[in-house]
Parts: sequence; structure tokens; C-alpha cells
Amino acid sequence: MLKEAGIITMIFAYEPLEGGYNVPMRVVGANIPYEWLIYILMLIPLGIFIYGFYNRVQVWKLGQGEQHRNDQAGRRILSWLSYTFGQLRVIRKPLPGWLHLMLFWGFVVLLITTASFASWDKINFPPLTGNYYIGLSWLADVTGFLALIGVLGLAVIRYIMRPDRLNDTKPLDGWLLLLIAVILLGGYVIEGLRLAAQMKLAPDLQRLAYEQSASPIGWYFAGLFKGSSLAQVLFWHRINWWSHMVLAFLFIALVPFTKLWHIFTGMLNYGFRDFDPSACRMVENIEEAEQFGVEKIEELGWKDLMDLDACIRCGRCQENCPAYMTGKTLNPKITLIQAMKKHMDDKAAYLTHQQPEENGELAMTTSSEREEIDPREASLIYDVVTPDVLWACTNCRACVVHCPMFIEHLHKITEMRRNLVMSQGYMPGEAQAAFTNLERNYNPWGVGWACRADWMIDKGVRDLINLVPEDGREFEYLFYTGCAVAFDDRYKKVGEALVRLLHKAGISFACLGNEEQCCGDPARRLGNEYLYQTLAAHNIETFNKYGVKKIICLCPHGYNTIKNEYPQMGGKYEVYHASEILARLIAEGKLTVNHKLNQPVSYHDSCFLGRHNDLYDAPREVLRSVGANLLDIKKQKESGFCCGAGGGRMWLEERPVTGHKRINETRTAQLLEPDPKMIASNCPYCLTMLSDGLKEAQADETVQIMDITEILWQSQ
Repeated sequence: MLKEAGIITMIFAYEPLEGGYNVPMRVVGANIPYEWLIYILMLIPLGIFIYGFYNRVQVWKLGQGEQHRNDQAGRRILSWLSYTFGQLRVIRKPLPGWLHLMLFWGFVVLLITTASFASWDKINFPPLTGNYYIGLSWLADVTGFLALIGVLGLAVIRYIMRPDRLNDTKPLDGWLLLLIAVILLGGYVIEGLRLAAQMKLAPDLQRLAYEQSASPIGWYFAGLFKGSSLAQVLFWHRINWWSHMVLAFLFIALVPFTKLWHIFTGMLNYGFRDFDPSACRMVENIEEAEQFGVEKIEELGWKDLMDLDACIRCGRCQENCPAYMTGKTLNPKITLIQAMKKHMDDKAAYLTHQQPEENGELAMTTSSEREEIDPREASLIYDVVTPDVLWACTNCRACVVHCPMFIEHLHKITEMRRNLVMSQGYMPGEAQAAFTNLERNYNPWGVGWACRADWMIDKGVRDLINLVPEDGREFEYLFYTGCAVAFDDRYKKVGEALVRLLHKAGISFACLGNEEQCCGDPARRLGNEYLYQTLAAHNIETFNKYGVKKIICLCPHGYNTIKNEYPQMGGKYEVYHASEILARLIAEGKLTVNHKLNQPVSYHDSCFLGRHNDLYDAPREVLRSVGANLLDIKKQKESGFCCGAGGGRMWLEERPVTGHKRINETRTAQLLEPDPKMIASNCPYCLTMLSDGLKEAQADETVQIMDITEILWQSQ
């Protein structure tokens, strides 16, 4: 006991300081005997951190190799820098985003300044004297205070405001916030005690003014101890200094094992993110493939597994998911990412040999000792992510766009859908019907393929079209009509409008007629990769046969597929959505507006035109040119709400959840809220879904819904 007491006395007891302070010092080394021990003790949390880091990397290595994660080095470095230090994704949600930015930069500056002051104290480098000292000290003081505000603000959001997106808050979340707050606050207490001692020992007032300029927040804390004796101040300075270091080391050690791990995984995600996220992953050599999609967690790519560690459970995906917002079982945060993460952690313990095995098999506990199924026996699709979760997704990409960590939700859903459809033959009956239609007639409507060009005659525009297989004339643009123009009676009018507008503007264009097939989007998004590649291969062969270089699409799904996914199979073309061409023709004066609309219009952003391809302005330019008074919609552009038809769900029945509307009805209500006279769209799927929504809302007789191409044609 005497020995332990002596050690405590040695560390914490006050001993007079000889000579006072001759220079301002942030680290009062003279008051911390055996300070050098801290550099040895630091090896403990660093060792724990490295151990945890190594184990997480071993888990990621269980995943499959991925292509295109080390290309475009310059772009990846720029992505890492801008999203890590600029926090560009994080601050999109202003209040929590800026609070997180303050916390992040507070820690960055404190790390740099702490290392700088320690280096200066030991080796006199860098030379932190005079204004350099004041500047760096002031910066650390202020940014640390901002970090403290940030962590307290985040705590208020999580525990007082309590938004639904944070509905899975765990006890550890609060303890981590408390730990960070105590570390930051402890730093100011230490600084205040140091300055309080400095006040008592300073030989002149000038020296005190020097310190006040260097530490404005610390100076305030120093005032809290002005009534204490020098011995008391130095005693408490020692205690707080050592306790502060212990807590800081605890923070370092906890990083790989807690939510704090996102600090590093997020940065890695910024560097290894998918630069072509709107394209589904390609299945190479599909004819020789023995398995399709993902059935086990370890069959995902290593980046997919890293994604699971990067999730910070902020809930931005959740609050923007149309499936979740309409009561479906899909919650991109909880029933997808977090469910997969838990399964990964449970199963990885065995796959990385961290759990004991007996005779090559798991050393099992009794049923009474374990409540959950053996993770090695759990089915990723049925026990972890259920089929109803997978089929609820509309591929709207809201989860991906709003995730501050660039987590790739859709790739995981698509891979599991592929396994269900192609390996297990498990799919909704409506999906099977769509596949049958695509296989037999090359369109999901199931109308005979030989009728694909009949709409041109029905709408009286055959003479305006260069039907290449019959006419054989040269052309600049191919108008890829898509299945909707060919087979949907409502959308045939939109196809007619575009043909007449292109003809009026003097654009050289052609169509393929019956030689055109479905772009393949419904098949691919529903998980039938083989059928998609069959359709895509035919179209690419046909495009190349007729020397196609530039393509105009009306349907955003065809636009996205041909532009972003056909290059995977060698089909590289200049692809334009009709709104881009029309906006350009108006700007060039080749199309003029003779009849102004002069009506309030709610414009609906198609997910596959907007979030998948960042095309927001061109459709709005067309609408403004015709005199539309575009109304402010609460959910628009990147925050737009899906119509419910994407991801192949156009061909699946949506069963409403008690207490909720269908997705299309929910979106229609949002568009009707500002009291428009017209709803404008740019997608055949959206047009159909919103038309049904208007009927359900009994507003179809008072509010029109039209495609922007139709609107422009009527203005001529």
C-alpha cells in the first residue's frame, strides 16, 4: 500500500516549480513528472487499434474481388479529399451536417496542434513562438470549442428532437457522445488550470495578455480557478491531465469496435466508391457461370462488406426511401444494411477462425444458451434480408444519393434478386409474367413483336420517319422509341409529339421499327440478368448494323440502360434524353413557342432521369419556355419521391399497408399540395402511375397530367 501511495504522490502531489514559467507553454511539462511514460503507454491503445483494424480487414477480405475500384486514381484522390475534409455529402442535411463538420474539423485541428506542441516541447520543432504560437493555439482553442458545440448539438438531435430516422439509437451511441464531450471539455479544464497557474507565476502582465490572445476559451475556464491556491491548481492540473490522456487512449482503442469505425471506413468509401453507380454490375461469361447473384454474405464484394462497416445509422436513406415511407418491410438502414452487418459480424467470427471449432465443426452451445440460429446456417436472403424486403425496392436510388458514406445499397439488392430469380427460380408471379412477355415478344406488355412499328401509322407519322430497315436513308440520330411508345396507347401520343417536333426542327433521325427490342431494364432490375443480356446484345448488334452513333430516348429507363449499361457489352453511343434535345432546339431557335401555357405546374422528377443521371435542368427549361409556372414541391430534384414503378415494379402489384397509401398515391398527393392545374412528367412509367394516383385522389378531372414533350408540341 505504501508503494502505491508513493506512486500516486509522485504523480499527483504538488512540488514547487523552480523559476516559474519563462515562456508560455501549452503542455506544462514541468508539472507532469514522468511525462515520457505517456509515449510508452500510448502503444497500448495503438496496439488495440491495429488489432481491431487488422480483424476488420480480414473480414473484408472474405468478400470477392471487384473490378474498377483502383482506376481513375486522380479522381479517387479528389473524391477522398473533397468528401473527407469538405464533408460535402454530410452537410447536405444542414443542421446535423454542419454540427458533424464542426466536430470533425475540431478533432483534426486538435490532433495536428497536439502533435505540434508535443514536438515543439521535445525537439523545439516546429518553432512555435510569437505569433505562430498565438495563431495555432487560438485555432485549436476555437475549433475545439466548435467541436464541443457539435457533439452537444448531435446529442440534442438524437435524444431530445429524436427524429424517426434515428429510431434505432443504441445505448452505446450515447456513451460515445458522452466520451467525446468529456474529452473535449476535459481539454479546456486542463487549459484553464494551466493558465490559472500561469497567472500566479507570470512575471509581468504582458505575458498574461500573450496567453489570453492564444487561448480565449481556455482563459475563460482559467477564471473558474482564480480563487484556488497554486498548489491546488497544479494538483488538479495533474489529475485532469492524466485522466484526459486515459480517456483519449480509450477513444483510440474503441474506434475499430464501435460506430467510431466510420471515421476510417467512410474515408475509404470516398476513395473506392463506384463512379458508375447507375449501372448494375455485369455478369461476365454468363453462359459459363455456375451461380448467379449472391446467396451468402461472403459472396458479396469486399467493398460491399466495407460498406456495412461504413454505415453510421444516420437514417438519411430511411427517411428518403419510398418503400419505408409507405409502410413496407424494406428499411434500407435496418432491414438491409444493419441486418447484413450483424450477420456479417456473426458469421465472420467463424470464417476468420475467431470462434473455436471442434473436429472442423462449430463448437455448438445448447439451445438454451443461444437464442439465435447458427450464423453459418442462416440464409442471407431468407433469414437476414427477406424476399419481401428485396422486392419492395423501386431502385429509385434515394438511399445511395442521400447516404453520406456512399454506401451502395442497390448493388446488394440486385445481386440477391439475381440469386432468387436465376438460381432459385423464386419470384413474384407478376415478374414471371413480365419475363415470359419479354422472352416471347421482346416487350413486357406482351403485345406481338410484329406490331412494334404500328404506332407510326396509327398516329399518322409514318411519312415523317426514316424507318431504316425499309427506307435505308442516312440519319444523324436514332430515335429509340422504347416499348411504351410502341405499345402503351397513352404514351403513343408522346412519341407522336416528339416525332413532329424533331421533324419541325429539321433533325435527321430514324427508327428501327420491328427490329428494335426492349432495352432490357425490367429484366435486369428484376434479377433476370440472362434475359437482359440477350435483349441488350440484340439491340447493340442492330445499332452497329445500321451505324448508329447518337441515340434519343423518351423513356428514362431506356436512356439509363443504353447510356450507362450497354457500354459494359461494348455498346458505346452518344445517348440523349428527349428533354436534352428539346431544350437545345429551343435555345437554338429551331423550335419556338407560339402558345404560352400560363398555368401553375407541378413537375415530377423521374428517378432514372434525375437521381440516376443528374438530369434536372433540361426538363425544367422546356417547361419554362412554354410559360409554365413551376411550383415549389417539397420533394423534388435529388429529394424527389419515386412514383413506385422503378426497379421493375411497374410490372409488380403493390399491396398497400394498413395506415399508408401506395407509393404512387403518396407522390400524387405531394404534387397536388401546391394546387397545380397540371402535373408534368418525363417518363412513361411515371405518367401511368401518377395518372392512377390522380384517379384515386379524384382529381383527374381538374388536374391534367402530361409529358413535357406533349406540352411543348401543343405550344407550337
